[in-house]
Amino acid sequence: MSNIKRRISFLIIGILILALSAWSMSQSSGDSSVDAKAQKNNVYLGVFREGAPANMNYIEKFVEEVGKKPATIMWYQDWAQTFPAVDAQKVADYGAVPHIVWEARYWTYPGKVKIDDILVGKWDNYIRSWARAVKTFGKPIFLRVGHEFNIEIYPWGVVNLKKNPETFVQFYKHIVDIFKQEKVNNIQWVWCFNNYSNPDESWNNWVKAYPGDKYVDWIGIDGYNWGKTHEWSGWEDLKGLFRNQMRLSRKLWPTKPIMLAEFSSTENGGNKAAWIRELPDYLKTSMREINAIIWFDIKKEADWRVKSSPASLAAFKEIMKDPIFSSYGEALAGLSVSGKQAAKKKLIAAKTNKIINMDADLGDWRDSQAAEMKDASYFKEGINWGGTKDLSGQFYVQWDETNFYLAANIIDSNPLVNTKTLQDIWNGDAVEVVLSLDPQADPKRSSFAKKDYQIGFSTGDGKGNQAIIWNWQRRREPAGSKIVVKRTADPAGYVLEAMIPWKSFSESFVPQEGTKLGFDLAFDDADSAGAREKQLIWNGDYYFYKDPSVWGTLELE
Repeated sequence: MSNIKRRISFLIIGILILALSAWSMSQSSGDSSVDAKAQKNNVYLGVFREGAPANMNYIEKFVEEVGKKPATIMWYQDWAQTFPAVDAQKVADYGAVPHIVWEARYWTYPGKVKIDDILVGKWDNYIRSWARAVKTFGKPIFLRVGHEFNIEIYPWGVVNLKKNPETFVQFYKHIVDIFKQEKVNNIQWVWCFNNYSNPDESWNNWVKAYPGDKYVDWIGIDGYNWGKTHEWSGWEDLKGLFRNQMRLSRKLWPTKPIMLAEFSSTENGGNKAAWIRELPDYLKTSMREINAIIWFDIKKEADWRVKSSPASLAAFKEIMKDPIFSSYGEALAGLSVSGKQAAKKKLIAAKTNKIINMDADLGDWRDSQAAEMKDASYFKEGINWGGTKDLSGQFYVQWDETNFYLAANIIDSNPLVNTKTLQDIWNGDAVEVVLSLDPQADPKRSSFAKKDYQIGFSTGDGKGNQAIIWNWQRRREPAGSKIVVKRTADPAGYVLEAMIPWKSFSESFVPQEGTKLGFDLAFDDADSAGAREKQLIWNGDYYFYKDPSVWGTLELE
């Protein structure tokens, strides 16, 4: 072989070795940067483990146990300490974002730091020293000030500030303003409340303590599944702990990413392993707005650790294989959310000039516009959606001067599972419609107005329990309404066809061409006889049955 050919061969081999080495390193980290950048809807993993980051072996052990690196490492500092530049650098060198919970108190000297003293400037020099040190550090950092202000155990808690949330706001803004004066631009400020306010009073509503968009970069929510560790506590899944708080936060502050800044579960009172295994499904469906999670990994009031039992550790290691969880600290540090809401969907309801036979034959609907729900973007309630064969379909709306007509062709792997009656029919196989008969209603209203309605169309069980229609606002079956449901075999599912007289809603409503009405629709699915397990929703979210602001539009043509 010539020298030139030999050199070329060595060069190719060298390139291959380097490429394989880089690939191996990216795989061992739990994320490749390319995959992390490409992955949509990432949830960035964080952890608090006592002793870290002073001793990063605690983090290495965590990674060894669960198979995934954290994108952020969280720890606590009181006001007796200077900025921990050495520890922050360890985290940054590791590839994660430092996250410091900066507690305005001395742990060993209660009462040393008074909120009133902070407000009049007695601690300004100390705060300024931190600001300058953070600026010198220069790398991205999360700083969480005044966390869990809506519970009573901290001196900055609203209950300890003469029950005045504005005092907390002044305290928070005073600290941030000093950092702004020092032109510190590598901080992400985390404003963080506890998921439940204690005491639960109007003055302690966490919304009232929001300092303003200029002072907040992230919304943080802390909360724990306490199980049966206390008389006042009970077993709660992730949805029960955080979902409503998350939803309201996104609605009020749409440009702010949201993190579960501290969360975990006890073993006491339920199945912690099952609780852990449910996390990815919640984060992909009705809790898609969560951008980061920080596991509180310590044995304290309860055993919050991932290794509290072999089963829990195995479950956590299993879910960490899901690509939704990211270790990519750089992407987390630069994360932003657009705040732009998706355009509301519109469905055209054609006016019919012929009699529509209620026979579960969709021949009368061939010329109608179909609205389809056939992908994961519509799966907004429940867990473990099995794809289109599990639950999917299309629906149609028509109208005339007398009636509102609805038809749906639904694929359901186990159809006609609804043993409920009257107002409980939502808790089985059903179609739910929300509809406003006031074209002038404020589309941003967050609760039902006088002419807003929720109507359920139950499939029944194909046996003794018949299909029915129920109007929750009128608390009865609409007079003169009809519904027919027919099971289909290939694919498994059902066809539903129904009509409701307009006058059963309101004698004063007169449908006209060009009228635009607030509208949304959901497919309810119960694969077992007990209760509804999942839901596809056309335009809104899981709260569509209470909040008209998330509805789409039905246009009468």
